[in-house]
Amino acid sequence: MNFRPTWNLFILSIALLASLPIGWSQEADPPSPTEPKPVTPAPQESATGAADAAVPAERVDREGVEAALRPLVAKIREAKVSRATVECVNRGMIGGQVLSSDKVVYQIASQAPNRFRAQAKGEADSVQLISDGKAVTAVLGENGYFQTEAPENLQETVVSLPAPLGPYPEPVMALTLAGVDLTGSFLSDMQGLEVVNRDAYDGVPAVLLRGVQADGVTWTLWVGSEPEKARPLRLKIDLTPVLATANELPENFKFELDFKFTAWRMDGEVSDDLFTYEPPANLRRYESLEDFFRSMTEAPQQHPLLGEAAPGFVTETLDGNPFELAKQQGKVVVLDFWATWCGPCVKALPIVAEVAAELADEGVLIFAVNVGEEADEIKPFLMRLGVEIPVLLDPDGEIADSYGAEAIPQTVLIGKDGRVEVVHVGIAGEDEYKATLTKQLKALAAGEKLAEEEPQPE
Repeated sequence: MNFRPTWNLFILSIALLASLPIGWSQEADPPSPTEPKPVTPAPQESATGAADAAVPAERVDREGVEAALRPLVAKIREAKVSRATVECVNRGMIGGQVLSSDKVVYQIASQAPNRFRAQAKGEADSVQLISDGKAVTAVLGENGYFQTEAPENLQETVVSLPAPLGPYPEPVMALTLAGVDLTGSFLSDMQGLEVVNRDAYDGVPAVLLRGVQADGVTWTLWVGSEPEKARPLRLKIDLTPVLATANELPENFKFELDFKFTAWRMDGEVSDDLFTYEPPANLRRYESLEDFFRSMTEAPQQHPLLGEAAPGFVTETLDGNPFELAKQQGKVVVLDFWATWCGPCVKALPIVAEVAAELADEGVLIFAVNVGEEADEIKPFLMRLGVEIPVLLDPDGEIADSYGAEAIPQTVLIGKDGRVEVVHVGIAGEDEYKATLTKQLKALAAGEKLAEEEPQPE
């Protein structure tokens, strides 16, 4: 299944590399004056407009990058305390158009050798890790907490967190924890390293570095270049190659993390209170992270709409005709939420269309609700796919939100009385999915009720 932008932050950390976000189309943030273009044979524009020769991705200028990083490496390695605020925006894009954008704010404090507090806070959820030097308490938002032994040093924390802290925390921790050596995170197993330019960043003297990891992930790092003022300014990470290993991505798709270090210091005072935590009495304690996940698996939650009246909506079909759900009462209605770039959706859509054709004479209406895309994107896609199915438009994701479609594909079966009877999330197997969908729709067409049965597996 693929996740929409209403992710639970903690679950996102686990699921991100096997799933993709969706949302509504908007323009990507404009690049900073010194932001480099991807490494290609084409000329690269510098901040002053002069064209520089592009550098192949496989170029390794380790000596130059090490020299540029040396003042920052020394400042972090010699530090005894640290405080930082880092704003991260996760973006999924196609051809520069943002499909989804999710913001996470990191608050990090540390004191050598092994005390730290790190929080990743999204719009609705947060994860905190607090080490008092003896134990680490992992607070999983309002879901609960668990405790584990504290690391021997903060370097261990960089590469081994007891709980996920956002989708790709290692480079952020390497740049914000006191006394650590960041070179292992930024210079190991690299197939490309280069000094891009030394243009100022937002008026600050800076050096721009780029690295390509062995797995294809690319990082771009802006660092203050004055030795006495060395500090990270911005870090962008392109995770597209990792996602591509587990997903069939659409053409020109890109997923990046954009970190901005809005506050950062490696000196001064840090209050001891930051490294203590007393969990509320009503917050559930788990034995471990595995125990937390086990509890979620063993107690699947029923979709909140089961047995409830289907949320009404008015929209347009792909052909521009008006559509109102309320006018379909007396029929069995299927709403299949999907998007063109969603791999599992593309697998499910022909099955849904086939079932629709088979049950057309039994009072079953099936509609594919496209989330976050425009008609001129959808029509050619359906032609290439060879699928004929009525499509409803949900360009802003409002219908999907009203149906709790936090992940797609989500298929909602509505009975003749307008009540939600079944909700499927994802597709376990094509043959099994078709058989289950056909059986359930025939039952609903015959007037049976399904919502009272056991919750449908996701």
